[in-house]
Amino acid sequence: MRDDKLPGNDDPFHRAALHPVSSGRGSWVGGPGFIFLVLLLLIVAGAGLYLQATGRLGDLLAQGGQLIDLGRTPAPPATNGQGPDLQPMAALDNAPAASLPVKPLVLTAMGPQELLEKRPPPRTLRLQPGEFDQPPVLRFARAALFLGAKPRLGVLVVGLGLNQGVTAAAIADLPPEITLSFSPYAPELVAWIDAAHAYGHEVMLDLPLEPRNYPQDDPGPLGLLTALNKDENLRRLDQLLTDAGGITGVATQFGDRFLADSSALRPILSELGQRGLGFVATIQSGGLEAAAKGLADAPLRAGADLAFSQDASRQALTAEIETLLRQTKSQGQALAVVPSYPLAIAGLTSLAAAAKDRGLALVPASAFLSKE
Repeated sequence: MRDDKLPGNDDPFHRAALHPVSSGRGSWVGGPGFIFLVLLLLIVAGAGLYLQATGRLGDLLAQGGQLIDLGRTPAPPATNGQGPDLQPMAALDNAPAASLPVKPLVLTAMGPQELLEKRPPPRTLRLQPGEFDQPPVLRFARAALFLGAKPRLGVLVVGLGLNQGVTAAAIADLPPEITLSFSPYAPELVAWIDAAHAYGHEVMLDLPLEPRNYPQDDPGPLGLLTALNKDENLRRLDQLLTDAGGITGVATQFGDRFLADSSALRPILSELGQRGLGFVATIQSGGLEAAAKGLADAPLRAGADLAFSQDASRQALTAEIETLLRQTKSQGQALAVVPSYPLAIAGLTSLAAAAKDRGLALVPASAFLSKE
């Protein structure tokens, strides 16, 4: 007997039980949820392609840090023109701005340990100290090799350690031949010095000295002052140097009044010389040589040839870099002191390439130190 003739087969409920109707209800693939997901992915992919094509993807990825890009011109603000001056750097030697070896610089606030963890430098880059019996000015100096007859260009960046984003960028993004000088008031000073060494930089310490407009410009609680006696200034100097192991020497901060006072400066130079530390005067002053004259234990020393402006505009910074390159070429050597502000750090990232193009040798600040 055929199945269709079995009793009860013509019962509609029985037929439904034997041949259940297939339903799409509850199936995800092909349903409205799947279609929504596909549309969402297409929207995200399209947005990514648009941001990449318009150059805005880097800005989006840099959220959480400040992007300083010297290779692009941001749209002018829709206000009265107030705001940071981030126009493209003018070309050096009248070359097109686009040909300059510039790169974006992201300023992200991070401490020295976080910097080493997030952006670990190659182990071979670490500054290797010399023999333990060498004076610090030689032991912790970065060697200036293969110079030949090239003019020597030196840059000393000062005031580091107080702004984490600027300090981290200076350590990780500047050429290792650029010397870094840290504020003695910087938190985590020891760790910052170690991080700088890990990236190959030699390190100095800012020496706070009395300026002529003191107390309007205050060198801080450990500043060396002409009104203090020799013993108190030496005590302050000792305290300044206590946590500054691994430095090649000191670089003056302020100091036009103190440097002009030979009686106040002379014992400081003698102490630095006895400790084997170098001394860089960041402002031009004849008082340095007057105080060092006839001093048997005077330190190795140097004076800056150029001092860049604080918080200069892009155009001003471009002009200062150009002046430095030309002066190095004409004089055979030049040492520049640069304050640590974001645009200056961004501008200096391409200095090694610019110096090479001009036939100059970028060397650490210690290469300028001498007895005279």
